[in-house]
Amino acid sequence: MICPLSPAHLVALTAFQIATVLLFIDPLWAALPLALFILLCLLTPFFPRLGFFLPIVSRGPKGARGVALTFDDGPDPLVTPKVLELLRRHGISATFFVTGRRAERYPELIEAILAAGHAVANHSLNHDPFLMLKTTEMLRSEVAGAQQVLRRFGIQPLAFRPPVGITNSRLWRVLLENGMFCVNFSCRAGDMGNRRIAGLARKILARVKPGDIVLLHDVAPPKGDPAHLLAEFEQLIEGVKGKGLEVVPLARLIGREVMQREGVSPDPAELFYDGLAAGYDDEQFHSNVSMSRTMEQQLFEARVPTLFSGRGRVLEIGAGTGIFTLAIARNCSEVVAVDISAKMLQLLERKAKEQGIDNVSIVKGNVEELPLSGPYSVVCAFSALEYLRDLPGLLKRLAPEVEPGGTIYFITARTSLFRLFTQIGNAMRQGMWLQSRSRGRMERMLREAGFEPVSITSHLLKCVINGGMLLEVVARKPESTGAVVTAAAGGAP
Repeated sequence: MICPLSPAHLVALTAFQIATVLLFIDPLWAALPLALFILLCLLTPFFPRLGFFLPIVSRGPKGARGVALTFDDGPDPLVTPKVLELLRRHGISATFFVTGRRAERYPELIEAILAAGHAVANHSLNHDPFLMLKTTEMLRSEVAGAQQVLRRFGIQPLAFRPPVGITNSRLWRVLLENGMFCVNFSCRAGDMGNRRIAGLARKILARVKPGDIVLLHDVAPPKGDPAHLLAEFEQLIEGVKGKGLEVVPLARLIGREVMQREGVSPDPAELFYDGLAAGYDDEQFHSNVSMSRTMEQQLFEARVPTLFSGRGRVLEIGAGTGIFTLAIARNCSEVVAVDISAKMLQLLERKAKEQGIDNVSIVKGNVEELPLSGPYSVVCAFSALEYLRDLPGLLKRLAPEVEPGGTIYFITARTSLFRLFTQIGNAMRQGMWLQSRSRGRMERMLREAGFEPVSITSHLLKCVINGGMLLEVVARKPESTGAVVTAAAGGAP
């Protein structure tokens, strides 16, 4: 479920809490934290790198060695062809943040950009500098309108750069609805859309650093010769190389695609995990999520001999990069690994090939929409059910696909106080509210689908105020479809 929470929400909550306390001390003082919050909301949109309202990609990750060139506001018949020739001579790939109207007016230039191997991204339909002051519907229209135009060229932009780099509190939801993320910049010359091009290269070279996303414009200067602008671009490229920096494609610098060929808008979860794929395994075991993942692994390893060893076909929902898949594959005849992220599945496929495992069948898509194609001996999922919109419906669809006596094995989020904090953190990071379930609710869903719960246990950070953050669920399908499912003992949520 789309649920974009941002630092602005936390600041707002804090401001209201402080104001409530101050209200009992001096009503005049109570207005101060609220006024400061409003001031922050007015000022922060003008800082292109500050993710106050939404996550903003403004440079490469720590340790990045190259820089990326991006061109805004085009295409322009007087400048864009010459920029393409310049980039060709230097063997450089760039990203062009184009407006929908100009793409409509100059379709041959969009085709030339794509034919040259560059990326095209969304810079709104009309490039209204006051867009962030308009209604949400206008914002949706500007983003979706440009997407509609660019789809005619067989592409689906994933990156959006707001006009003038200004954001607002409504932009993230609109981008999530369109399967997009926000990209701004970390280095620019303040050229005012090529109104001030004198010394452009010198200004950028004085501040450019490894990892920077450089903002340029491929539109003709209102006053002045386009040749002067091209000379500045030439000087800039030579200067960047002279500083020992490599100009790399934006997608390589930030580690996520900014454009895809054809296809539909990606799901927010797909967009997030495609962007995370390259560093996913390292994050799972060397970050603040490692405690949960380590617990999952321990639980899984203890179950392998009884649940997976010697079994037939296994369906794994949310297989990702194969953290659990390859171990399952070594113990059964076949694993059908389903995931919404193509990038994650590519890494899984590579790992399987490297380890000589050939019994993993990879399926890209949303398990709630795909044909399930049983029968299966085991259906399993590890921290994947949180993303499903209708788990009861999926369980009912799975029932006829699981062999009589077959097993359901899930490790998923348990509803608890500490889990609430992680759900808030996920909403701030991914823009989605991840589902959690109580023991009682999970048991009811299983029974209604025709499965017998065998054990439902809670794990991780169990204490007086927190009953655990993970649920480990084992259930079985009765040997006979006519078997009467009796009530399970225990089952308090």
